[in-house]
Amino acid sequence: MKIVCEPARTPTVRDPLTVSVNDALCMVGIGRTRFYELVAVGKITTVKIGRRRLVHVESLRRLAAEGYVKAPRYVRPEQINLDI
Repeated sequence: MKIVCEPARTPTVRDPLTVSVNDALCMVGIGRTRFYELVAVGKITTVKIGRRRLVHVESLRRLAAEGYVKAPRYVRPEQINLDI
């Protein structure tokens, strides 16, 4: 599935606390596999509301502020526990 990044929206009065996974991928500029590896090691935090997985924007800001992030060891998709 190809992800289409839309142009930035005009700023609103309130910044969102969470964004969708697809929006987070566009914001940070990483792929889905790398994203879930970072979720697995706790560098990116998410919350599940209903059937939707949302990403905490603050964790994306922290990740960007840290700069270089050493890649964690490979984690197979079945090893990732998203039921936090």
